[in-house]
Amino acid sequence: MKDEIIKLKQQIEALAEIGIYTFPNGQIVKAVSVATPNYPPAGTVTQGLEVAIVPGVKMDLKPALNQGCFWNISHEIILKQWDEQKTTLDIIRPLTQLLLENNYSVNVGLRLIPNPKLGNIESRNLTIFKTIVTRRR
Repeated sequence: MKDEIIKLKQQIEALAEIGIYTFPNGQIVKAVSVATPNYPPAGTVTQGLEVAIVPGVKMDLKPALNQGCFWNISHEIILKQWDEQKTTLDIIRPLTQLLLENNYSVNVGLRLIPNPKLGNIESRNLTIFKTIVTRRR
């Protein structure tokens, strides 16, 4: 699963709509992260659209008729738009297409609109699902 998440992260980084992180040391990278503690590091400036992948939110194992198993795996993708002139809607179509090409089903969550009075930015969660069938030998 780890290799699959790394591949997915790299594919998302290639999308044109993705923003950037500027780390405290001046290094600039695409604003795509796999949710881990302390990443991005404190002092990082985020510009544009940020994408965080939260792997393995839910994993269900069910027996199959062939004495194998169905693995239902789901991940969360969190979108945050830091540019007030843009929206998370810009990424939905290319991101959904990318996910479908990788055999994921996609559930697009509600869009939380920005509220400058509260200091909130626009965000949206996607849940992606994949079923893997294993067979007993």
